[in-house]
Amino acid sequence: MKNPIPDGLLFSAYALPLFFFPLSTAGSGIAMGLLILLYALSGYWRNWRAVKSRLWALPWALLVFWTVLGLLWTTDRHFGQKVTIATLDAVFAYMGATLPWTQRWVKWTIRWFLSGVLLNEALAFLMTWKILPWNNVDNIPFTGFCDHIFLSLVIAHAVLWLIYDQKTGWNFPRWLNLLLIVLLCIQLALTPARSGQLLLVVLAPVALFLLYPGRWRVFVSIAGVGSVLALFLIPEIWTHFLLGIHQLVHFSPDQREVHSSWGIRLVAMWGGVVLFLAHPLIGVGTGDFYGAILKIQAEHVIPATPGFVMNTAANSFISEAASLGVVGLGLFLWVVLAISREAWGARFTPQGWFALVYVAIYILGGLFDSISWGYADAVTIALMAGLPLLARDGRNLS
Repeated sequence: MKNPIPDGLLFSAYALPLFFFPLSTAGSGIAMGLLILLYALSGYWRNWRAVKSRLWALPWALLVFWTVLGLLWTTDRHFGQKVTIATLDAVFAYMGATLPWTQRWVKWTIRWFLSGVLLNEALAFLMTWKILPWNNVDNIPFTGFCDHIFLSLVIAHAVLWLIYDQKTGWNFPRWLNLLLIVLLCIQLALTPARSGQLLLVVLAPVALFLLYPGRWRVFVSIAGVGSVLALFLIPEIWTHFLLGIHQLVHFSPDQREVHSSWGIRLVAMWGGVVLFLAHPLIGVGTGDFYGAILKIQAEHVIPATPGFVMNTAANSFISEAASLGVVGLGLFLWVVLAISREAWGARFTPQGWFALVYVAIYILGGLFDSISWGYADAVTIALMAGLPLLARDGRNLS
């Protein structure tokens, strides 16, 4: 039977959430709904047997099942449903695994992603300069319509992929890649987003080391480290990092109120560990983190955080452990490891590198934010996993 949905339209729908995440929450939600509808009409779900070859297929299905089961012992079904929906976004990975990928559609997807990032950057500058009448999100300059923490992760993802394309010239000419890298780094430097800045500082030298072989490896890696560290010469970045260090050094477990960004994160992680140790096997229940934290705060086990809704442990791994116990944590680690193995095996292909750098961001960023429950993050990791990562040689895709 002829496919009623053109592949170009279907793969555009696959890429649209990546395009809209920096621009519009409503737009990304509509894009996800459109993708599900077009996928159902396309009939590619008949290729479900292709899913069995993916390393993440079994553990992700088990994690979804365990997360849904965790609603039985939660006391906060409202947030529990949000966590469950974020976990159910794994369906996009299963959908991607059944699609007829070619190099053309891989390039199409990556270009949609880059277009969204660059369009948001253009809007962010025009909004900050008052050329456009709209306000940046939370009135934070140079962020546009995107939350500054998520935007910093997106920019880091884009820059790390452009570093790959700068070497290979697979997507854009090298001069254009270099220009885009500079523009995105300028935006990252101007926003108070330590998360993306830190990840870029850590991952850019590693990326250069992996991409450049032989004697170039050491030289380019050192040059990359120098270029990234040069960002600290910008007063705004240096001020942001000094503030973070100050918050870490001066954090006291005896204080009754915590107001700083890092202070709240540390209390959340501390509380998550306490909850995990108290409920090590099955956790406190899906989405029950906030209610359980309020109880141990009332018992003065951890400092109070008045006025702050602490519904995650500010750490993906501790959040999973506290809510779903060692079973949930084990399944989550299995999923992350499986996706990492596929991405690493395909790391020298465009789609493999695209997925690999996001997996690195997902893991490292998850050490100081609960990325696994984030709306856009949960969908993005699924879309990355759905790419043809088992095609380890670019020649395997026509």
